[in-house]
Amino acid sequence: MEFLREGGHWPLLVSVGLLAISVSVALAVRTYSRWRLVRKTFNEGLPAEGRVLDAYVLPGDQGRPGLQHAIVGFRAADGREYRLDMDTGRREPLGMQMRLRYLPSSPERALLVEAGRGTVRTVLTLLFLVCLGLVGILLTVLGLL
Repeated sequence: MEFLREGGHWPLLVSVGLLAISVSVALAVRTYSRWRLVRKTFNEGLPAEGRVLDAYVLPGDQGRPGLQHAIVGFRAADGREYRLDMDTGRREPLGMQMRLRYLPSSPERALLVEAGRGTVRTVLTLLFLVCLGLVGILLTVLGLL
């Protein structure tokens, strides 16, 4: 790292460090907020029975398989009907019943019960973002010394 500071590249180190810190904090806040919303939906949300109205596959790229999606329709407790485009992870037959949970204030954000809360994935994502933030702090400090 000494070669970067001697060559007048310290502004680059500080800029990259600050960018890494900013990105990691923004993504961590977004990830945590989404996880809290999912948790609230599972804990306080109303149950609903949905039905697969349509299914399609988004094409994959670079040899990866496509993403399985389903259009799921359900009726909220207030009688209004909703249609949601959901990433199901597997091909679902038309007419298949699916269990959902939703908050009465935002039924358009209903979640599949089978998908789970995503706590492990959230913790791993937050750990990665903490590491990214620490690297950003290291680069910033090295650039300022």
